[in-house]
Amino acid sequence: MFIYSSDIGREFGVDLIASDDMNNALKKWDNISTGKPPWKNAEDEIDTVNMAKHISDTRAKLTTLDIGIAISGSPRAEFLQTLADDLLKRLPDKVAEADRLGGIMIKWNGKTWDFVLPGSFGITAKDDNGEIVGAIFAAHTSHGKNHFTRLEYHRFEGAGEATVYVVTNKAFKNQIEGGKSVLGAPVALQSVPAWADMQDEVRIANLEKPLFGYYRVPGANTVDPSSPLGLSVFANALTELKAIDVGISRKNMEIEDSKHITFVGQTVIQNATNRGIKLPRFVMGLGMGINDGETTAVHEHAPTIQTDARIKDINFNLSMAGVKCGFSEGVFVMDGQTGMITATQVESDDRDTIQTIKADRDALSDALEQAFYGADAMATLLNLAPLGEYEINYNFGDITYSYEEDKAAWRAYAMQGWIPKWLYFVKFEGMSEDEAKALTAEAQEANMEAGLFGGGPISSTPPKKPPAKDDKGKDDKGKDGKGDKKKDEKDDKKK
Repeated sequence: MFIYSSDIGREFGVDLIASDDMNNALKKWDNISTGKPPWKNAEDEIDTVNMAKHISDTRAKLTTLDIGIAISGSPRAEFLQTLADDLLKRLPDKVAEADRLGGIMIKWNGKTWDFVLPGSFGITAKDDNGEIVGAIFAAHTSHGKNHFTRLEYHRFEGAGEATVYVVTNKAFKNQIEGGKSVLGAPVALQSVPAWADMQDEVRIANLEKPLFGYYRVPGANTVDPSSPLGLSVFANALTELKAIDVGISRKNMEIEDSKHITFVGQTVIQNATNRGIKLPRFVMGLGMGINDGETTAVHEHAPTIQTDARIKDINFNLSMAGVKCGFSEGVFVMDGQTGMITATQVESDDRDTIQTIKADRDALSDALEQAFYGADAMATLLNLAPLGEYEINYNFGDITYSYEEDKAAWRAYAMQGWIPKWLYFVKFEGMSEDEAKALTAEAQEANMEAGLFGGGPISSTPPKKPPAKDDKGKDDKGKDGKGDKKKDEKDDKKK
């Protein structure tokens, strides 16, 4: 549901920071990434492969790869850690949604996490840095046949030491106008079961930041520079996305039309029918352009298939779209054998991709930091956990991770004795800890030669280099390396 000033501004007497350009862009991005792009045309047989969603999902997957949140320092930190564990379960999917529409609001409502996409919240205030500090959120629920909307207005009131953070809730029974669901008459919060325990208004002192955090896709907003909202990750690649859909649709139609067909005169068809002869499936009658009097007249349908040329063009547009969406060149390709679009493994030299994901992770960390600030304030307001300091650490996985490289590295660690050998078997060979320890113990008892199963660690110190020898076989001290035999005999006689 997209919110406009006419829908909610009058309810709180405020004007939203919004523009028609930004609202139209949000609807366009939403349509494109849900399989309804403006260039989809059934009559012209142009369908969509929804590359926009694939790009959004891939970027979100890399951004949230192996993400971990560790909060420590106090009993309050332990409470916040439970919230972090709950948030992590849904975060990857929500970041993918955010990448489609340029960002997402994250806030804890006292019971669970709310994730609100652009179009379901209105901006009422921003600070000098363009950060959102006032917003109205829309929540929806149903009870029986009735549908309700709740507007939740967050803002700061007052100035200086008298500044107070205020949250106001209003509920409405929706009604249908012109085929659209719009806000209807106000109703009491207590009359809607889902919101019955909410207060109409809450005032919180000593807050420096809002209770919500906004994850904004990094990059300049070229649609509306005055808007604090971000752009979709594919906003700059619409031309390429259209070309991909057209190219793939044309390629698929060529394959569909490649069925071998032999056209013959209608007389042949009629003659076969009269005699009860069943013609092969690739024989079809077509009187136009064929002399029916000539029963032997045959026209072969020779389809032209340009699959290789089309795939080359599609891959060009895939690569260009990937570059415009922040990835390194060649990340997205169409496999000529399967026809599937895939994202290649990110290698360590794919600097564009790595830098893009680094920027996304920094922005996400900032948004989560702000969201936990709000959750901490709500925990204090509702007296859910003791007061205390806390420290948040974020950990992200390596997007250039390679299983084979990791396995080889751990094998080297085991050979050097830097880790227990049984740990390698557990991590990479699928053994249980007991099985791995038993195998290692058995190998040690067998006293096998040094190696992965060796009895002791292999020294990483290289052996001493023997003295250099000249062309006569003598070392730099004039010795031949065999010792002085006569001197040894004299010493034996003296003894």
